Amino acid sequence: MVKKFVISSGHALKVCGAKGILEEVNEARKVTNCVYEILTEQYNGEGHKFHDDTSTTQNQNLNTIVKYHNSKIRDLDISVHFNAASKTSDPRGAECLYYDAKVLSAKVSAEIASVSGLKDRGPKERKELYFLNSTNQTAILIEVCFVDSTADTEIYNEKFEAICQGIAVVVASELGYKKKEVTAVSKPVNKPSTNNNEGYYKKDTGLYRIKKACNAYNGVNFGKSKKVQALKVNEKYTIVDIVKSGNAYRLKTKSGLYITAKKEFVDKV
Repeated sequence: MVKKFVISSGHALKVCGAKGILEEVNEARKVTNCVYEILTEQYNGEGHKFHDDTSTTQNQNLNTIVKYHNSKIRDLDISVHFNAASKTSDPRGAECLYYDAKVLSAKVSAEIASVSGLKDRGPKERKELYFLNSTNQTAILIEVCFVDSTADTEIYNEKFEAICQGIAVVVASELGYKKKEVTAVSKPVNKPSTNNNEGYYKKDTGLYRIKKACNAYNGVNFGKSKKVQALKVNEKYTIVDIVKSGNAYRLKTKSGLYITAKKEFVDKV
């Protein structure tokens, strides 16, 4: 029987949490969505994800999140947060808080640091935190990085996918998940390809303008579940990489999101 998990983003739409260069509630949702998708699509993981869209006070928010976790049959509870202290250009790093899961928490913070270059602040015992002491299964609370550290936020934006993969790798190992096998599809012999990717930008990073309304996604494989936001005509984005996905190309933004590289939708400025 496959073990299950519940992962939720800290805070709520109306109880936003830390604000700095990044806004905690928004980034926690992105990480939660991405980790959930990796565990359920790339691994044989099973579980649930949750975002609080209704609470208006901190106490209500905490109760809502814990109630959701405790309503599910699962083996591990995960809460995703971002830290804050005071604005600085210095690196601060990732840490993982726990009630009685020190070893797992140490693995999570170490893996985030290893794949991203963030400082490893290690595991921190926090028995007084409501999420950790009120969920009735093993629970960890991940503090991905500091929203008010320039060094942290730059690394986070650049290494978003790697950080989510790192978290997923540790959780998968803890719960015994296995990577799904990818079955290769044989191409027909001596048959001309009908695929045409000539309408895409394939190189040249820098500033791009949206020329036709489209969407931003949190991965190169576009789909409804990966959609993050709608992009408006004439908005401009700094592109740090161009990635091939099948027969299509994706523009990777400075914030770690992906948009189409199709010339029908974007212009190189």
